[in-house]
Amino acid sequence: MQYHATLREIRRQPDTWKTTWEVWTEKRASLLQFFRERQPESILFTGCGTSYYLSIAAARLFQEQTGIPAQAVPASEIMIQPTAFFPPDRPALLVASSRSGETSEVVRAVKVVQERRLAPSLAITGEPASQLAQSAGFALALPHIREQSVVMTSSFTNLLFSLQLWTAIVAGNEDLLRELRQVPALGEKHLSTAEETARQLGAEESFTHFVYLGLGAYYGLACEGMLKMKEMTQTFCEAFNPLEFRHGPISTLNRQSRVFLLKSRVGHPHEQALVLDLQQSGADVTAIGEQAGTLGADRSVELPPGLGDGSRSILYLPFLQLLAYYRTLQLKQNPDQPRNLGQVVRLNDKGGD
Repeated sequence: MQYHATLREIRRQPDTWKTTWEVWTEKRASLLQFFRERQPESILFTGCGTSYYLSIAAARLFQEQTGIPAQAVPASEIMIQPTAFFPPDRPALLVASSRSGETSEVVRAVKVVQERRLAPSLAITGEPASQLAQSAGFALALPHIREQSVVMTSSFTNLLFSLQLWTAIVAGNEDLLRELRQVPALGEKHLSTAEETARQLGAEESFTHFVYLGLGAYYGLACEGMLKMKEMTQTFCEAFNPLEFRHGPISTLNRQSRVFLLKSRVGHPHEQALVLDLQQSGADVTAIGEQAGTLGADRSVELPPGLGDGSRSILYLPFLQLLAYYRTLQLKQNPDQPRNLGQVVRLNDKGGD
């Protein structure tokens, strides 16, 4: 079997998380000072594609931990209509994420927000010399997350891990920081088991419709799991809030449908009932999470115990990424070169870069 960059970058994630922890530990004081000097009353997380999905997860955790209103908005919407998101009488902060730091919409969003003095900006990227890093008021660069592959894997989890660490620092939550400190080591233990299960499921070609379900911050993770499968395999995939899925979309399920439910502690009783509904509608269900086997799904992927819903987030991703990778191999496609995609999306319209 050919050894792809995508697989290498998925497998290396626990090591990169350790490096990200070290970077944030070193920058902790300056990042906290940046936040306190601006005293924002609302936070806008933004990005495109994968970076938008991690923004959804980050915004939910930030609001839960700090009590400061936070939302995720695609960078394209901020770029096109910036005044819609920044009330003139309320200090805000824009938090932008981009692997390359060159994604047109993200760069333009940061520039227009700052040019109009709507809000200061914090940027997190893998490229210290990028347009985004140079444009933002404060930029944190993570060059160790650079990837050869087109699809974002290790970069997604590291950018999200960064925003989780920033949240814990701003909130002054040392318990959350201690939990996050455990994540790299727990990821190493979990990776081999996750890969074997992903290999088995990826080889089953009878399923042609994939659904990813996640509650709260996990909705962003479900969207990312959906995107990885869609990017690599061009398969029909969807992502929903678990209970919202009953309100119409469940009608699409049949024997060719496979559902992946990201189990949470807070949603456990409702998710358990949902699994039965999904199975009665014909779908094959895989539950992923701590004590995932208690949901009664067709199979479960157990995540390490002892972490809260907020700190456990990135541990879901290696399995979802590996699932897409092995499904791609089964379909005899190249996961390093998905159709119609490149590493960086640059707009060529009159807006310029």
